[in-house]
Amino acid sequence: MNFKQLEYFAAVAEAGSISGAARELHVAQPPISRQLALLEGELGVTLFVRTNKGVALTEAGRLLHQHSRQMFQSLRSMADSVRDVDAGTQGQLKLGIIYSDVQIATSLLKEYHRTFPQVELYVRMGAPGDLLEDLGRGELHVLLLRSQSERSWGMKARILGEDPLELVMCPETDPSPGQEAVPIQALRDVPMCLLRSDDLWGYSRDLLEECRRAGFAPNVVCHCYDTPMELQMVQAGFGVGFLPKSIVEAHPGSPVYTKPVLELAARSYPILVWEDDPYQSGCVKRFLEMAEQKNL
Repeated sequence: MNFKQLEYFAAVAEAGSISGAARELHVAQPPISRQLALLEGELGVTLFVRTNKGVALTEAGRLLHQHSRQMFQSLRSMADSVRDVDAGTQGQLKLGIIYSDVQIATSLLKEYHRTFPQVELYVRMGAPGDLLEDLGRGELHVLLLRSQSERSWGMKARILGEDPLELVMCPETDPSPGQEAVPIQALRDVPMCLLRSDDLWGYSRDLLEECRRAGFAPNVVCHCYDTPMELQMVQAGFGVGFLPKSIVEAHPGSPVYTKPVLELAARSYPILVWEDDPYQSGCVKRFLEMAEQKNL
């Protein structure tokens, strides 16, 4: 039993005659009759009986017709699903993000989900190195990372905007209360909680270099492994930090706030990173297109 035989069988069953099926399928009658005979021979049953008006289904024929209709419906659904996936209206989008991009990621995903509600979203937050490894293994489709310059490294990447790097503080650790910005000299002897020196994004390097140019060694009291820990240490009053401004904006109601350093105009650039795959799924392509159009 093959697909062509079932197609001919279903056409005859629905037309009520071989001649009607031949007109519907745009084929001659003999091939249809031959395939029906082969089908009946393989199954060992009679599927049709002749009538004055054409043919009628036997009991076995009615059962086969019922199953074949279900099969054809499943095939149509399968084809529609494949087309939907290619169009980006269905499928899975697996996104990896770092902590400092949470606000950006949720903004993008909210708009994307509103446009493509049938796409399943998988979101993982992790360390940059781990996320890049998962991307290379194909376990993630797109990453939201950071770059310290407008030129990115490796793979395919797209700059989403720019985010100023500012001092992060609480009222009790504010080096210049009442001022909108902090002069670099005001940071002399101020305790600092900064990301470790091997941090991939190098947020702290510009600040440390500016302190040394100003003639003093920065007072780093805590080298933090990641951004969430730096925020926790700043909020606990251990010292000031130095991070992208949007991180703090993602925590409304927190006592932590930011101020720029007068002499330092450092920037961080949120970027999308993905593999250069010409066979990327439609839902991934739609997400990348939407991200490109969004003004962050």
